[in-house]
Amino acid sequence: MENKPFFSIVVPTLNEEKRIEDELRKIRELAPEAELIVADGWSADKTREIAEGLANKVVLEGESPKERKSIGAGRNRGAKEASTEIIVFIDADTLPQKRFFHRMLKAFEDPRVVCYGCKIMPRDVGFADHMLFEFFNILIFFSAIMGRPAIAGNCVAYRKSAFDAIKGFDEEMQASEDQDLCVRISKLGKVVYDRHVIAFTSSRRLKKLGWFGLLLDWGRTTLNFLLGIKTKRYAIVREI
Repeated sequence: MENKPFFSIVVPTLNEEKRIEDELRKIRELAPEAELIVADGWSADKTREIAEGLANKVVLEGESPKERKSIGAGRNRGAKEASTEIIVFIDADTLPQKRFFHRMLKAFEDPRVVCYGCKIMPRDVGFADHMLFEFFNILIFFSAIMGRPAIAGNCVAYRKSAFDAIKGFDEEMQASEDQDLCVRISKLGKVVYDRHVIAFTSSRRLKKLGWFGLLLDWGRTTLNFLLGIKTKRYAIVREI
């Protein structure tokens, strides 16, 4: 790139060939000034091949498929390659509104800010499902106010110096790694939850597990997190 990018975007992937081209092209349209990094977990399909033609960098999580640990490990691998002070993590099935980037950069003009997140809403769901996600976002809003922020990792930005200081995501956690990092990084500065910006994510997890299964899964993993227990196995989005 001729000019230094304003920020870096890390997209963790695993077998996303069906959507990765569309995802990366849309990210490029939304944030052409960003450094785009794909951190792949040794996909068995054409994910890396497609990404190499669209991203600035494509890196692998570990030296072999056997070393693949978690989505947190993938994000950490991508973050190591970032050449900017602001790192945005966007999952391969998630896309924010364009204003996310403007408001995110504006927030980081305050040197106290170490994290910026927004509402996460599913695509292609009915009214009841939509309202339930609105309720979850309200809980996240209050978690930030209460000083124990639980901003989702689907679409979130961190100040790299603070991210590195706390050693990034806990790679041993198979779930709630985003909540864990958010709580830890909040001890170094201000966490901003912007409820006026939305990142739209795939409803594939909801369709796979159903509301009962999803709530049971989230409830179990959140309880583990609150009790300080690391969830050892979890049907994370990468595997669906």
